[in-house]
Amino acid sequence: MAEAVKLVLCSFCSSFGFGIVFRVQRKYLLLAGFSGALTRIVYLLLLQVTSETFICCFLAAMAATLFSEWMAVRTKNPSTVFVYPAIVPLMPGGTLYYSIVGLMLQDTERVNANLVPCIHSLVGLGLGFIIISIFMHYRRIYRSRKKRLLFGWFIKKA
Repeated sequence: MAEAVKLVLCSFCSSFGFGIVFRVQRKYLLLAGFSGALTRIVYLLLLQVTSETFICCFLAAMAATLFSEWMAVRTKNPSTVFVYPAIVPLMPGGTLYYSIVGLMLQDTERVNANLVPCIHSLVGLGLGFIIISIFMHYRRIYRSRKKRLLFGWFIKKA
């Protein structure tokens, strides 16, 4: 439990720090940090259910993107202000590093042990982000068309 709390706090700090580097407005830095902590919490909860890195990263990225889209609507900002800091804690830095070291040293055992989980987590992150982003894009288009049709009906009636 203490390890999980430490991971969530580190995720908050890393997302907050990335928000500073990414030049997120000062009033949204805490939300950017919270989005990273929320993503880590979802990831840790999913690890209790399954040990598949692809599924955990996929669903955590979907949760991060949903939260980011929701915050973007509430704060009237682009969703990238919240989604990039939210996904930072899930980036597979260690496995990517050791995969590259294994490639450089031509150590096939190290490459095989680290490259597959790295690819699984990166593909899961990408797919989770893309699926929710596409869904939200088409949802916005549908809503704007619905409003336009409704508004056009009032103009024709009058």
